[in-house]
Amino acid sequence: MIISDEMWEILGPSTEAYENIQREDVESGLLSGDFRLFMAPHSLAVTCAYGKALRVGLAGGDLEELVGIEHDICSYAQKNDFSSVEIIGRPGWERVLDGYKRTAVVMRKDLTHGVS
Repeated sequence: MIISDEMWEILGPSTEAYENIQREDVESGLLSGDFRLFMAPHSLAVTCAYGKALRVGLAGGDLEELVGIEHDICSYAQKNDFSSVEIIGRPGWERVLDGYKRTAVVMRKDLTHGVS
């Protein structure tokens, strides 16, 4: 999948903490199926499998839309036998997303009892 310039404007800032993540890396992961893209009109999130967890590695855009995308990601993860969703992100996300607890710099939501 090719990431448009408009999409990269939304997603690009979230790569700043990861020195070696480039647009081409994201596109390659999407094309290979290693990454999955979740979208809303003004927001994007990129996930990958990490064992039994579905990990959100990059996300950007409108906060309300991202909360909706998080719900979509959890639903997708549960339907595809992942036991948890993990978010690698700024600690501020803890104030906005329910059910996550800080585990180092990774927040993890257990899905074994359903999506909330």
